[in-house]
Amino acid sequence: MKKLKKQTVHIVSENTAWAELVVASLATTFECYSFIIETSVKSLWGFNPDTIIVFDKSTLGNPSSLCISPVERGGKWLLVNCGPIDEQSVTGTIALGFSGFITTYLTLEMLPKALRAIASGQLWFSREAMSKTLKHLLSSAESSHHSVYVLGAKYTLSNREQQVFLHLLHGKSNKEIAIQLHLSPSTVKCHVSSILLKTGKHSRCQIGMLLMNNDVDEPLTTPCTT
Repeated sequence: MKKLKKQTVHIVSENTAWAELVVASLATTFECYSFIIETSVKSLWGFNPDTIIVFDKSTLGNPSSLCISPVERGGKWLLVNCGPIDEQSVTGTIALGFSGFITTYLTLEMLPKALRAIASGQLWFSREAMSKTLKHLLSSAESSHHSVYVLGAKYTLSNREQQVFLHLLHGKSNKEIAIQLHLSPSTVKCHVSSILLKTGKHSRCQIGMLLMNNDVDEPLTTPCTT
């Protein structure tokens, strides 16, 4: 009989009492799951695709401000304890690569179902959120290239930087961009550094919000890092 692979779930929250309560309530139902409590996201990198990370937004804050990019960090990220205001930006949450979203008053009730769904490869968002996101994608699909050209002119990006920029917006890694554009990874890294410098952003995840948030701020001139 084939042995089932144990599912690993990281519960990330600064409220350890809440995290311990969550683990205690889930452990009896999810016997094949291994739960790990974390209080910070600093070391949460390099996860395999099956690992689930439960991010407590009420204590950790906005994942964008912490430069949380599920595409770069790996794993399947689920936002919990989210507020009403967060629901208004759920389209951006989906676009950034998160696998699920639960509001505060539904977190404890819906978390078990959300974990099962995400572990099986599904997303956990409301129908309204998914519908809103699909409408946004359809309306922006035709204008995405044009918007990149506009931003390219605004931030004086070269033709090659605009090409790299477009791939960054699609969540591509440096290695993937290098293959697509037939460049070396080191050359792509240089282009990414230049884009960060010109746009005044400090990370790749912030670049991804330029189109989503209709960023019209003046570009900064301070150096940035990849």
